[in-house]
Amino acid sequence: MIKMIYCLRRLPHLSLEEFQAHWLEHHSQFGPRLKHARRYVQYHTLTNDPIQEAMAQAAASGVEPFDGFAVSWWDSLDGFKTEMEKSDVVAAALEDEKFFIDHKRSVACLTQEQVIVEPEGAVPYVLVECLRRRSELNRAAFQKAWLKHSEIGRRAHAQGGLQGYIQNHTLLEGDTIGLEGLEALGTAPETWDGVATAYFDSVAKFKALVASPLAAEEAFEDERTFIDHKRSVNVLSRRHVFKDIVR
Repeated sequence: MIKMIYCLRRLPHLSLEEFQAHWLEHHSQFGPRLKHARRYVQYHTLTNDPIQEAMAQAAASGVEPFDGFAVSWWDSLDGFKTEMEKSDVVAAALEDEKFFIDHKRSVACLTQEQVIVEPEGAVPYVLVECLRRRSELNRAAFQKAWLKHSEIGRRAHAQGGLQGYIQNHTLLEGDTIGLEGLEALGTAPETWDGVATAYFDSVAKFKALVASPLAAEEAFEDERTFIDHKRSVNVLSRRHVFKDIVR
């Protein structure tokens, strides 16, 4: 299963609320109409995202946060390529994106999903972490270390700290040779080595987990061995599911 994660930033003249309103109320019509897409979900960055203030105070990241993420699931790269190149729905969606998405500051990446803990229930709040590897690691080594790190996510779930945890591993260099169409979705310079999504029942539960020794100390210290936090970015979002056939 291939998963496309489209990291979005709004046009400068739009407020976050205006951007998300158009995306949710009008643009959402296109996702469910994609013939080859199995699933389509929007993740809207919270207006008062508690992560941004904390990261700014700690100078933890030099990356501008995203305003939201559009995520779609595909059976294969061929199916994705066919849709991107030949679909009238994609062409219409790209035209509509000109009204609210800043393509020069947005970017899409193709990943393979590693479900560590299947999300349980509605879980409306999702922590999205766009990750860059340490410079001494290649992408394969980064993903191996990250997969080992997933044991901490399982423990957080067992303790009731989160209700779901998924690692999305960006396809290895060379896997997308000959694949065109992603550049139409954005040309921002960021290239992510992976995107994590952690699922919560409430903002209160999210805050409790990130303040716990498991997350603030043990998980963070392990992450420092393979993640470049200065070049990564975290966002707390609310998810809206529009097409949910199968995972």
